[in-house]
Amino acid sequence: MRSKSDMVKRMQLWPSWLVIQIVARTPWIVASAFAHATVWFMWLANRRARPITTVNIEICFPEMTRERQQSLIKASLYETSMNAIDMARCWVRSRDDLEGRISKVEGLEYLDEAVAVGNGTLVLLPHLGSWEIVSLYLSSRYKITALFRKSRATALADFIRRQRQRHGARLMSTGTAGLRAVLQALRANDMALLFPDQVPSRDSGQFAPFFGEPTLTMTLGSKLIRRSGARAVCAYCKRLSGGRYELQFRPVDEAIYDADLTTSLAGLNRSIEACVRQCPEQYQWEYRRFKFLTDFRRRFYW
Repeated sequence: MRSKSDMVKRMQLWPSWLVIQIVARTPWIVASAFAHATVWFMWLANRRARPITTVNIEICFPEMTRERQQSLIKASLYETSMNAIDMARCWVRSRDDLEGRISKVEGLEYLDEAVAVGNGTLVLLPHLGSWEIVSLYLSSRYKITALFRKSRATALADFIRRQRQRHGARLMSTGTAGLRAVLQALRANDMALLFPDQVPSRDSGQFAPFFGEPTLTMTLGSKLIRRSGARAVCAYCKRLSGGRYELQFRPVDEAIYDADLTTSLAGLNRSIEACVRQCPEQYQWEYRRFKFLTDFRRRFYW
């Protein structure tokens, strides 16, 4: 018998669940039209997403003309809207439907090489393209462990976690227990997923170049590699037109395996940057990736 608190949580979740269900079943052409309309609104409103994206792109692509930067900003806003729709689809639609939309998989030899070493495989998953599809694809083929950061909306966070785990991945909450579980998975020759481009706290990050800019970078990936002996590979999923996807696995910069943390982090960021440059419009530029200056003052975004 469900408790009263469980019933309250379900009632709180119902509006969000309904929206997710509707969005997940929206035809691609309608979703694309909605995303274009969202870009128009965000551009005119000039609130949060547009100024953050503008600052990030100006930092990373100073060689671009103003017109090219503006075009990339608009494309990024569109792709971010489409990514939100992709997330809803991954949380609701069947595995067969989603995998049937993957038109191409490239670079599997890099993944196979990392797995063949036998020390566990750390898949670095930058916020590029439709990262939920990468998790779905891998979880049907390998034993996957990943960290999950809970939001304040506990009921919704629990729902999202359940929907992600239904495809086979094991999600662990960030914290000591979760980190221990990821390390144990790698040492057991399993696979772990890590978003390496999140802004860490001061005590879990170190500055390293990213697109030529000193950027506070999480040390977790480098430390997991050092402590487990795992091999790493980058992965991302590029959105194509018509609701199709292209899955890419890419080799990491070998410096990531260096015992010196500074050298390793530089290799990590070069690995991410190489992926982003393949389809920069699909990177999550709406995230304040460069919010800390080297003296830990906050960068003014808007």
